[in-house]
Amino acid sequence: EILQSSNKRTYHFKDGNTEIKSSLPKILNNVDDVINIVQLNSERLLEKESNIQEIMQRRNMGIEIQKGSLMHLHFFKNDVNQMIICKVEHEEILNEQNFEKVRGLNIRKKVFKAILITFNKNNEIDQNYIFDKHNSKYWWDDFLELKQLYNDDDNTEKSLNEIDKSLTHLKHKFYPDYLILRNSIIGYYRTNDNLNYSDIVSNVVGNYIPVDNEFPKEKIVQKIKQLPEKKGFDTQFAIKKNKINKKISHRIRLANSLYLSINDYVENLKNIIEPVQDNQGNKYVKILSTEGYDKIKGWINDN
Repeated sequence: EILQSSNKRTYHFKDGNTEIKSSLPKILNNVDDVINIVQLNSERLLEKESNIQEIMQRRNMGIEIQKGSLMHLHFFKNDVNQMIICKVEHEEILNEQNFEKVRGLNIRKKVFKAILITFNKNNEIDQNYIFDKHNSKYWWDDFLELKQLYNDDDNTEKSLNEIDKSLTHLKHKFYPDYLILRNSIIGYYRTNDNLNYSDIVSNVVGNYIPVDNEFPKEKIVQKIKQLPEKKGFDTQFAIKKNKINKKISHRIRLANSLYLSINDYVENLKNIIEPVQDNQGNKYVKILSTEGYDKIKGWINDN
């Protein structure tokens, strides 16, 4: 799951001989006291979790960090030397023999925090990727002592800008689809606190049902899927709302001196605005709006 996941974030270890970074060569070389080294790493994580738990309790946040096991996995894949340090969270279960509550590992539930580290041929750190749907700072900053390659502000602004650019060429030939799909993507950013890029690719774009049968959806999916690597942004990060406000406004010319303005994300836009053509070839824009109907009807009657 970790190796196959497309949702990850790139980090660098902080400068200096930090604890986890210093333990990696010893684990790679499987030194005599490797068990003690991984035990020290586990104790370090427990200390950091205890500290953050105390802070959350003082603030009455009502959040409890789940207990779990810290695993260290060293392996080669495609001739690349790699290591995963992974927290597998425990779950409370009922012992079927004595019906007592116990904690154990659920092999079916994929809940964890992890770092994937790759090494070059000289066993030097090459790349680090974090996998954590909650983007927990105590994990990557306090425990692992990493620094982000791209911050959340940069990721939010750059990813949305690049996705927006990738749709621009659709504006003239597939305008309704362009407008609806763009609105849905902006809506994802506005209604979610954390971004998992695979959700954008699969759920927002991949599951989109086009208005125009010739809309090249599969090409758009593939194009958007390649953006993080080509343009340089993470596929998992906290969305910063103040970085997406400028992407909302949209103005559609209907006729001379007549425009339709979309000033923010509109939920279910496809069910509210519909292009219609009658038997005579006349084209209309049909908008579902009780408020607009009443005002326009009153305005026409008054005039």
